[in-house]
Amino acid sequence: MDQIKRIPTNKWTKKYQVDPVFLKSQLEAKAIKYLKNQNYLDYKKISQILKINYNNKYPLGYALKAQKKIVGFVGTLFSKRKINNKNYIFCNIHTWIVNKTHRISSHLLFSSLIKKKCVITVLSPLDKLCSIFKKMGFNILIMNYRVVFLINFFNFFHKSLFRIEKNSIYIKKKLNNKDWKIYQDHSNSSFLKFMIFNDNEKSNFSLIIAKIIRKKSYFNVLNILYVSNEQFIKKNWISINSKISNEFNVFFCGQYFLKETDCALPNNIALSLNFKKNICVKNLPTNIKFDTIYSETIY
Repeated sequence: MDQIKRIPTNKWTKKYQVDPVFLKSQLEAKAIKYLKNQNYLDYKKISQILKINYNNKYPLGYALKAQKKIVGFVGTLFSKRKINNKNYIFCNIHTWIVNKTHRISSHLLFSSLIKKKCVITVLSPLDKLCSIFKKMGFNILIMNYRVVFLINFFNFFHKSLFRIEKNSIYIKKKLNNKDWKIYQDHSNSSFLKFMIFNDNEKSNFSLIIAKIIRKKSYFNVLNILYVSNEQFIKKNWISINSKISNEFNVFFCGQYFLKETDCALPNNIALSLNFKKNICVKNLPTNIKFDTIYSETIY
């Protein structure tokens, strides 16, 4: 996908223009100032997401301008991914805000993305906006979230053969090109990147990319963003869960998923909770193993 250019306007939208906002550009400074002045946004949270840029070729958002003044903004997280041996451009939308007097033209912020036919995901849409996304050709899907209690008291009575490996040199030797790229893209120290395997069977393992979400001082959740072998984790969960708890000092583990087969956390645990929410997607590949890497769910 070539670097995104200014969107042409037709007669009834001629007073508007949509410009891509790139990292460290003059327009970025103006967009940040605009976002800071919005009363309905948690700018502190958004500012953390705006610092992420998986590929400098793509913008961190788009600004809607009227008479050279910013009147709206949509935040984007672009990534290149390989799914079922095909290359895709993914774009996750994390922020969408337009001044009240200009909301009739809100959809213009999505024009370039829709024309480029990249995969677009909106994982935290307001319920009232889902119908608008549907009119723009998005599909509304139900995303599940499962959080489980990690401590397994039976593991205190025997030595576990499973090991957590965090050394990047060792991990690189084990990973294929696709998973190594995902590992490198999440090189920021805020991400947890590790492998789990059995000492007696080192050829069978799982790579996990995760992030600790701090709900409260006593309720920290290790959120799994990506797992390369969910069946390995699910099959050996009884032996694995206490290792994760001890290694990362957490008592809960969570994961977002669409289908049960995509979730590494077992569904038969007594101390667990399941939640559902609507998400909006466009051009999502068929038979995809859904995950939440490269998205705002990391915060």
